[in-house]
Amino acid sequence: MTAPLAFDDRGAGPAVVLIHGHPFNRSMWALQHQALSGRFRVVCPDLRGYGESAATEGTVTMRELAADVEALLDELEIDAAAVVGLSMGGLVAMELAIANPGRWWALGLVATTAAPVTEAERRERLATAETIEAEGMQSVVDSMGPRLFGAGVDSNVVDRVAKMMQTTNPLGAAAALRGRAQRPDYRPQLAKLRIPTFVCAGTADTWSTHEVTMELLSCLEAPQSLLLPGVGHLPNLERPDAFNVELVRFLEAAQRSR
Repeated sequence: MTAPLAFDDRGAGPAVVLIHGHPFNRSMWALQHQALSGRFRVVCPDLRGYGESAATEGTVTMRELAADVEALLDELEIDAAAVVGLSMGGLVAMELAIANPGRWWALGLVATTAAPVTEAERRERLATAETIEAEGMQSVVDSMGPRLFGAGVDSNVVDRVAKMMQTTNPLGAAAALRGRAQRPDYRPQLAKLRIPTFVCAGTADTWSTHEVTMELLSCLEAPQSLLLPGVGHLPNLERPDAFNVELVRFLEAAQRSR
């Protein structure tokens, strides 16, 4: 059963859906919303359990998060769109594109992975889910915060992201962590896609490392890539200037090729 999502819907033109990562919310795309909405209709949802969207306790899989987005687009009468996802949002974007490639005219994968969950990662995600349900989000802020950015990040960005993480619903974050602990291997299905694809990562990202990003690129047909030197896990926030220019260029080219 799908869940209703809080969302922003601005601009006019071909639709673009921006999907946030964990443990963030749709406000992380504010600068991209501004950059894109003059050319596109931009929809930014809060995934189930994040931001202003209600949480479901227990486990919520990436497929369930994707189904929520599909239902939102049906409600908005959007038959075709581009989808761009960051980190966990990239997993949701892959779920969407693989399930119904004809609905998506472009795919953006930012600071994410296509590989299946390892046993060590599975155990870590399940343990973290238990911790944040019991203690709240501060432990995640303390553990993730120092790893999120490159050395030159603006302190205002760091503070904004920390507040975003602190206000995330622990039940929703825990449910999605359990869902990520069941993450499948997306590589075989991505290799079958014939959708224009944009891949972006920072060279200082300690999760989406060079090896992880190269593996993702290797299973896509002719992807466009943007590797940002010295940037961490949130390139859209750390280098919005470069990120926005390349994303707009990619989406305009993909739209022309439809």
